[in-house]
Amino acid sequence: MSKAYLRIDDSPSEITRGFIDYLCEKDIKPIIFAVGENIDKNFNSALYALKKGAVIGNHSYSHGHFSEMSFNECVKDIEKCEISLDKLYSAAGIKREYKIFAFPYGDKGGENKDKLQQYLKDNNFSRIDDRSINFDWYKKSNLDKDIDVFWTFDFAEYMLPWEKGYTYENILERIHDQNPETGGSLSDENSYHIIMIHDHDTTDKFMPKYYKTILDHVIDYGVEFIQPKFI
Repeated sequence: MSKAYLRIDDSPSEITRGFIDYLCEKDIKPIIFAVGENIDKNFNSALYALKKGAVIGNHSYSHGHFSEMSFNECVKDIEKCEISLDKLYSAAGIKREYKIFAFPYGDKGGENKDKLQQYLKDNNFSRIDDRSINFDWYKKSNLDKDIDVFWTFDFAEYMLPWEKGYTYENILERIHDQNPETGGSLSDENSYHIIMIHDHDTTDKFMPKYYKTILDHVIDYGVEFIQPKFI
C-alpha cells in the first residue's frame, strides 16, 4: 500500500498531549504546523510534542488568509510565529534542524505568491522531501517546486462540528475514493502521500479521540507512516 508523511495542522491545543501519546504508541513521528498564538496559549503542550519527537514548523502566527493580506503583513505574521518557535525549541533544549512553513488554508498569498516563495527561499526555509510523490496534479500545480509544504490528502475532519451533514462516513468515503480530484488514492501501491489531519479541541468534543479512530482505520487500510525528511 501507500507510504505517507503525517502532517498535523493548527497545534497546539488541549488535546495535543493525548494526540502525541497515541502517535508514540504507533511509532509515528508527525510534522506539526503550529500556529504562533496557539503556541503562546498552550506552550507546555507544544513543548511536550517537541520533546516526544515531533517536528514543529511554522503555520503563521494568526492563521489568516494570506491572499487577503499585504506582502509585509504576511511576512510579519510568519516572523512573529518564528519568534514563538525559537522560544519553544530553546526551552526544549533541542536544535531546530529545519525551518518549514505551511500556509493556513493552503492559501499561498494570491498575487504575492511568487514574492512569498522567494522570501521563504531567501530566509532558509527547507522543503519537504517530496521527490517520491508522482501525482500529475501535484506536479502540474508546481507543488514539487514550492518551498512551503502542501498535502496530497486531507481528511477534512475539521468539518465535523461545523458542516451540517458531514459525518465520519464522509471521511471514510474520502479514504476509500479510488479517483480523487486531487492527489491520488491511498490504496495505490507504491504511492507516496502527505496526509493532513488537524489538532482541534472542537472536533474532539464532537467526536472524542477522532484522531485515533481515523488513523487506526487508515493504518488498517494499509497506509504506512514514514519518518519526516526535508531537503
